[in-house]
Amino acid sequence: MLDPASIDALKKSHLFSGYAARDMAEISRFAKLVYLESHAVLFRESEPCSAIYCLVEGLVKLCLYGPKRQEKMVEIIGPEQTFGEAAMFSGQGYPVSAVAIEDSRLIAVDAFSFMRYLRQRPELNWTMMAMLSRRMHQLVGQVKSMSLHNAEQKVAKYLMDYYDDDFPTRPVSNLPPRRADLAAVLGITAETLCRVIANFRQRGWITTLDNAIVVSSPVDMRGLIMDVRQPGESSNRRKDVAVPSVDHLPAAG
Repeated sequence: MLDPASIDALKKSHLFSGYAARDMAEISRFAKLVYLESHAVLFRESEPCSAIYCLVEGLVKLCLYGPKRQEKMVEIIGPEQTFGEAAMFSGQGYPVSAVAIEDSRLIAVDAFSFMRYLRQRPELNWTMMAMLSRRMHQLVGQVKSMSLHNAEQKVAKYLMDYYDDDFPTRPVSNLPPRRADLAAVLGITAETLCRVIANFRQRGWITTLDNAIVVSSPVDMRGLIMDVRQPGESSNRRKDVAVPSVDHLPAAG
């Protein structure tokens, strides 16, 4: 059973934000805290879904592995995000593996007990459907970004997805400590990511400090994202400025 602070953390997620206090109290009876060290595996692809998860602290990556154990990063999960819901409904196991990028604290909600509770409270299924629909649109957006956006636009979109308009001076969230992890999610190389971050910084669109990135010009960033041209079309947008070598760039996350 969860303590009051953990219940509050769970309620901050999109999935549980609309649940009444009595629902949260009942769900807390079949939920527990889980601690993961960096690089620890939470679950593997195709394993039966035993729980859905809400990340409280840290970062977790969702990834696929090829026959030679080559890794394809699908998504980076940050605090207040939930994952594993689709596997709970499909009955086909988790579609991806989940691995901690850094030391993390999560809330695990027992899948069997939660499904049983949803059958008792069918009106809550609408909240679940809205959450799954939102995730589907996010995945469609990722596919669109991978196919239509260039490297600069991919980086800009990721930064703006986790930029908080209400707190513009707050660093962008969901930035992994290793550049390679973020580059893998975006489908670009770490060297390209470094060049893009350096270009954005020199244009005055972002500021960086260690692994933190603060968006200084959200208007320019959003304009870049929307500037989608077909191959061969010209652009009046400023060309990349010269940047120092990768070895001399600060960490970009």
